[in-house]
Amino acid sequence: MNNLFSQRRQKHFMELLKYWRLVFNDHFVIALFFLFGALAYGYSQWLPQLNSHLWWSRWLLVLWFVLITQVGRLATLIKRPDPVFLLPQVTAINRYLKQATVYSMILGLIMMAALSAIALPFALTTERLTDLDVGLIFLTALVTKATWLWTARKAISIRWGSQRWRTTSEYWVNPAVVWLVTWLIGPIWGFIVSVILLIAMTVYYRDVALDWRLAVRAEQDRMYSIYRFFNLFTDVPSVQGNVKRRSWANGLIHLLEKGDHPWAYLYAHGFIRNTEVSGLVTRLTIVGMLIVFFIPVSWLNTIIALLFIYLIATQLMPFFEQYQDNVFTHIYPIPHQEQVADFKSLLNKIVVIEMLLIVIASVGSDLDWQRVLVNLVLGIAETYILSKFYFQSRIKKLTK
Repeated sequence: MNNLFSQRRQKHFMELLKYWRLVFNDHFVIALFFLFGALAYGYSQWLPQLNSHLWWSRWLLVLWFVLITQVGRLATLIKRPDPVFLLPQVTAINRYLKQATVYSMILGLIMMAALSAIALPFALTTERLTDLDVGLIFLTALVTKATWLWTARKAISIRWGSQRWRTTSEYWVNPAVVWLVTWLIGPIWGFIVSVILLIAMTVYYRDVALDWRLAVRAEQDRMYSIYRFFNLFTDVPSVQGNVKRRSWANGLIHLLEKGDHPWAYLYAHGFIRNTEVSGLVTRLTIVGMLIVFFIPVSWLNTIIALLFIYLIATQLMPFFEQYQDNVFTHIYPIPHQEQVADFKSLLNKIVVIEMLLIVIASVGSDLDWQRVLVNLVLGIAETYILSKFYFQSRIKKLTK
C-alpha cells in the first residue's frame, strides 16, 4: 500500500505522456508559440495605456484569482475495482490519500503560482503594491488553493459527500471572500482571512472517512475531462462519441459539394464527419484568427496570416487518400481525373473559407482596414498559387 500511489502515479504519467506527444506535435507547438507570443506582446502593449486606480481593475483581479483557484483538482487515482480489493485496508488507505493530497497540492500550487504571476504586471500597473504586498498575494494564492483542495477532499467523504450544494458553494464563496478582502481592503488582511479559512476548514471537516463510491466517481470525472481535451486532437478510447444528426452542417456540406459528382459528395461528407481532419482545420483556423487579431505590427501580421493559410492547406493533403483502402471506391465507373478535380475543388473551397476568416480577424482591436486589404490581396494570391501549383504537384505524388 505504501508504494501503490507511487506506482499509479508513474503509470498515470506514462499514459498522459503518450497523449501529450500526439497533442503537442510540431505544428501545434509552432501555433502555440506564435499564439502566446502574440498574447504576451499585446499584453505588454496594453499595460502602458492603463492608468492607476481604475475603478474596474480590482474587480477584474478578484474575478481572475477566483477563477484560477478552480484550476487543478484532487487527483486520487482511485480505480473502479478499489472498493472491492482495498476495502479491508482502512488504515493504509488513509496514508494513500495523504500521498494523493500532497501530490495534488504540489501540482495545484505550481499552477496557482504560475497563473498568479500572469496577473502581477497588471496589478503592479493599476495598484500601488510593495514587495511585501506581492509576497503576501502569492502566499494568499497558495493558502487559498490549499483550502480549495481540502474542500475537494471532504467532498468524497462519507459524512460530507452528500452535501454537494454546500461543497460547490465553498468552491466559489471561500476564494471570493479572500480575494475581495485582498484587493478591496489590503493584501495583509486577505492573507489573514485565507489562513483563518484554512484552519477553520481543516478543523471543522475533520471526519473525512472515504466514501468509495464518491471517490471513484470524482476520479472518473476528472480523468474524463482530461480525456475530452485529448480527444480534440486524437482518438481516445475512453471517450465514446455520440452519434447524432448535426443539421447545422447541411449548409456547409452543400457549399463543399459540387453538383451531382459522387466524389465531391463523398469528400464533403467525409470532411465534416472525420473530426480528426475537420477538427484540426477548425483548431488551426481559430488559433490563426486569435494570433493575427492580437498582433498589431502589420508586416508580422501579414506573415503570420499567410503562414497559417499555408499550414492549413498542407494539413488537408493526406485526406485525398482517405478512401483508398475502401474497395468499393475502386469499382466506381468514374474517371480518376474527376476524383482529382473534385478533391481540388474541396481544397480550394476550404482554403478560401479559412483564408477569409483569418483575413477578417486580422483587423485587430485597432480596426486597421488597410492591413485587412493587404492581407486579402496577398491571401487571394497565395490561394491561387496553392491551387495552381502546390495542390497539383502534391496530388501527382500521392497518385504515383
